[in-house]
Amino acid sequence: MITLRPVVLAGTDGLRAHPLSTAECPQKFLSFLGMDSSFQDTLERVSDPEFLLPLIVTTPALKDIVQDQCDDIAYEYEEILLLDETAGEAMAALVAAEWAMARKETYPLLVIPSDHFVADQGAFMRAVTDACLTAEKGYMVSFGVVADRLSSEHSYLEVGARLDTRYSGHHVPSIHQRPSRELVEQTLQHGPYVWNAGLLCACPDPLIAELKRQHGALSGRVNLSLEEGVLVKSEKRCVVSLLTTWADLTTWPGIWKALTLIET
Repeated sequence: MITLRPVVLAGTDGLRAHPLSTAECPQKFLSFLGMDSSFQDTLERVSDPEFLLPLIVTTPALKDIVQDQCDDIAYEYEEILLLDETAGEAMAALVAAEWAMARKETYPLLVIPSDHFVADQGAFMRAVTDACLTAEKGYMVSFGVVADRLSSEHSYLEVGARLDTRYSGHHVPSIHQRPSRELVEQTLQHGPYVWNAGLLCACPDPLIAELKRQHGALSGRVNLSLEEGVLVKSEKRCVVSLLTTWADLTTWPGIWKALTLIET
């Protein structure tokens, strides 16, 4: 059986979904898709036996609401790591990897946003298993989902050759970051592309080495996404398939998509 350490990202302001979401209470902490918030749903998503207790990365301003939401569902976590509100996902991943290395922990980290909708837990775990096996080979593993509409809000990953016949990891020859509509149309017509779902799986030591190779000493105030901070310039980037309905709840189209699926 695989073993991973989840790293749940819970520190963004969520203002892309304003006015539903505010800096004081981002949409990840709201219960508009059901009884639990998407943050709580994410915690439960990484509660299968394969997962160690998660690290939760947030800001000092959101620490209390994070704790309250964990208490509401009686959820046990490993530790809350606090970062400056201007620090990005790449910095969160680095801090989590350094936390693991300080404890001589070498299990892959699953860095996962807490404002996504994932319809099928079984499909999620199959993708996680593939990602874990791939990360153990030293790769920076992204998760690809079907691009079900033309969108400039998402980045497109080119799906290249398969890494190993035993699991679904594929090389990523190119990344198109939030392209124009015209380029989206060209992209979809000329090769196998998927949306980047925003998760990352990597072992702590290779992840630290990758970040330092690209950026040197990352400042705690550097606001880089996982894609920009890790994947774009990595020679070890790859993608596994997340074969289920997925939605980004930081956008209104994503919220509407999730609500529509829940109602049906």
